[in-house]
Amino acid sequence: MKIAEASVLLVTCIVLFSGHGVCSFSYDYSATMECLATPKRAQYGGGMIGFNQRTNGSTLSSELGVSNDGLHNTILSLRTIKLEKGNLYTFSAWVQISNGSESETVAVAFKASNGELVHGGETMAKQGCWSLLKGGIVAGFTGVVEILLMSKAMEIRVDNVSLWPFTAKEWRSHQDKSIDKVRKKKVSFKVTYANGTAADGALILILQTKSGFPFGCGMNHYIVTDEAYRQWFASRFKVTSFTNEMKWYSTEKTRGVENYTVADAMVNFAEQNGISIRGHNVFWDNRVMQPKWVKDLPPAELMKAATRRLNSVVSRYAGRLIGWDVMNENLHFRFFEDKLGENASSMFYSMAYHLDPSTTLFMNEYNTIENSKDHTATACKYKEELEKILSFPGNASLKAAIGLEGHFRDPKPNIAYMRSALDILGTMGLPIWLTEVDVGGGPDQAHNLEDILREGYSHPAVEGIIIFGGPIATGFKCLTLANYDFEPTPVGEVVDKLINEWKSGRRQVRTDSRGMSAILLFHGDYRVEVSHPLLNSSMSINFKVTKETENITVLLQFDA
Repeated sequence: MKIAEASVLLVTCIVLFSGHGVCSFSYDYSATMECLATPKRAQYGGGMIGFNQRTNGSTLSSELGVSNDGLHNTILSLRTIKLEKGNLYTFSAWVQISNGSESETVAVAFKASNGELVHGGETMAKQGCWSLLKGGIVAGFTGVVEILLMSKAMEIRVDNVSLWPFTAKEWRSHQDKSIDKVRKKKVSFKVTYANGTAADGALILILQTKSGFPFGCGMNHYIVTDEAYRQWFASRFKVTSFTNEMKWYSTEKTRGVENYTVADAMVNFAEQNGISIRGHNVFWDNRVMQPKWVKDLPPAELMKAATRRLNSVVSRYAGRLIGWDVMNENLHFRFFEDKLGENASSMFYSMAYHLDPSTTLFMNEYNTIENSKDHTATACKYKEELEKILSFPGNASLKAAIGLEGHFRDPKPNIAYMRSALDILGTMGLPIWLTEVDVGGGPDQAHNLEDILREGYSHPAVEGIIIFGGPIATGFKCLTLANYDFEPTPVGEVVDKLINEWKSGRRQVRTDSRGMSAILLFHGDYRVEVSHPLLNSSMSINFKVTKETENITVLLQFDA
C-alpha cells in the first residue's frame, strides 16, 4: 500500500445560519456598552413588555409608578407579567438617570407576589445618554411578577424595553445552533486521480486527534502519587489549573523559604501528558488567604515580599503556562489595595507582563455569572476594573483575558442572567474563560452542571472552560466526578458525555461523482486517510480546523 502526500487549500467564505423569525436568539455580545445619544431599538420588538416603539424617555409618569424602599431612591414599576415555570426570559432596556450623581447603578428585579425579589441584572447609567441594561430570569414557578427598575439615582428614564420568553427546548436549540456556528467549520474534500479527473467513491476516514477548545479540570497534589488519578485525568483532560499548589501560602509558608516541589512535579506530569496549565494564582486579594507571615507586614515590607513572590513564581514557570491569574478576586477583596494603594493590582499585572510577556494574564473573579444578587462583581463592575488595569501605564499591550470562576450554588442556575453577563463582557473583545466551575449538591446537580457547561460552550465569547471537580478519592467533595474506584458519578457521566459530544471523533464520508465531499467538523487537529476500492494505494494528511478560517478545502490526489 502506497502513502501519497496531499495538499491543503484554505478557502475563506461565509457560512449562513438561518433563524426562526422574531424569536431567533442572537448572542448580543458585540453590541456596544457605551452610553449613546439615542437608544437602539427594543430587542424582539419589545416582546412581552410591549415597549416596541420610542417612548421619548417619558417613563417617570404616574402610570408606571415611582417609589423607594429605603435602599433605593427610585423604584420604577415597568409591568406586571405572568411567568411560566421552566421558561427562560431575556430582558433588555435602555436607561439613563438625572437629578443626582453623574453615574449610578440601575438594576432590574422581578418581584413575586410573596415579595421575594429575583435580581436580573444591572448596568452603570449616566446623565444625558442611554446605557444598555441586560439581564434575565429562569422562572422557578408559574405566577405573576412585577418588573422593577431600581437605583439610588433620584430619577430613572427608560426606553425600548424588551422581555422575551424561551422554552427550555428553544434555548437548547439556540445553543446547538451556536455550537455549530462558532465551534465547527465546514470542511470540503476534493479527491482526484493523477490525471486530474474526479475520484468518485473515494473513502475518506477522518480522525480528530486533538480538540480545539480547551475543556479541562482542576488538579490537586494527589496527581503526583496516585496512579489511578493520573490515568483518570490524562485520559480526559488536556488543560488544567492547580487548586492550591501554586498559591503563595503553598510555596512560601515560612518567609524566605520557598518550596516548589509539589508544584514542579505537577507541572512535569502535565507537560509529559500534553496538558496545558493555567497558573493559579500569583496573588489573592483576600487577607485571609495570605501566608500567615504576610498578613500584618507594614506596606514597605509587603511590597518587598510581594515583588519577590511575583518575580519568583512568574519567572520560574515563564513560557510553560498558557495563563496566569495575576490577582484573584480583587473585586470582592482589597488586601493589597488597602496596604499598597489603589493601583496595586494594576502594578502587579504590569510586573507580570514584563517578566513573561507571551503569557495571557487573567483577572479572576466569582459571582459575575453565577449570582445576580451579588452586586460587588457584576459584569459591568468587572469590566470597569479590568479596563482600569489595562489603562495603567505600560499595560496596554499585555495579553489580557477574563476569568469567571463559576461557583454556582442556587438550586436553579439563572442561565439567562449568565448569558447576559457573558454578552456584556464579550464587548471587551477579550478571551473569556470559565475557570473554576462547580455546582452545589442536590438531586439536580448533574442537570444543572450540564446546563451551565452548555451555556458556556455555546457562547461565542467563551474560549475555555475548567471544572473544579474530580474523584472523591482525591478530596473533591463539592463536585465529585468519580467514586473511590474512579468510576463516573452522575455528574462525571455528564462531563464524559460532553467531552465526547464536543469532538468529531472518527468519521467517514465518500466522494460524489465530482470527487467532492463535505462535512462539519469541530475545531481541532485531524488526521485524514483516503483510499479507493479500485486502487491499491492510499494517501493521508494532517490538518487543523480553526476559527480563523470560515471554510477549509482539502485537495487530495492519487499519484497512480
